[in-house]
Amino acid sequence: MKDILNVLLEANNRDLLNFKYGYLTAVVLILGLTLIFLFLRYIYRYPRRSHGVEIKGPRGSIFISSGAISDLVKSIGEEYDLIEISKVHLLEDRDISYLELQVNLDNDKESSFITLSDELQNNILNTLKERFGIDTVKEVKLTLRKIESRKSGF
Repeated sequence: MKDILNVLLEANNRDLLNFKYGYLTAVVLILGLTLIFLFLRYIYRYPRRSHGVEIKGPRGSIFISSGAISDLVKSIGEEYDLIEISKVHLLEDRDISYLELQVNLDNDKESSFITLSDELQNNILNTLKERFGIDTVKEVKLTLRKIESRKSGF
């Protein structure tokens, strides 16, 4: 065992020294390529926020900003008494866009959040299609942030 350890640590053995340099070069190369891959993945990550939606027409194009879409979605949310939309994000994931909403819900024992969310999602998608002609937004994701309980006046 001692002889094997001495041979491995011996610097005069040219073949062993070349093996150590090759091994170290391979390790450094693999670490470097891994860092480059992680950096590129961070830069081109999906989904990411979109600045808006461009609609191409026969005479040019129209760009609808994410702020305008957010304002429209919040105005649609005002039609519902039990749901308050606090944040709207327009995200794109490869070829499709989707909306991510953060909502607060008033606690009402008679209504179902599932029913309200289905109605809100359909209303948003239909309104975007009818008013702006946006059909690239394929889904609306809701995140329920808070359930507020109604206080009685007593």
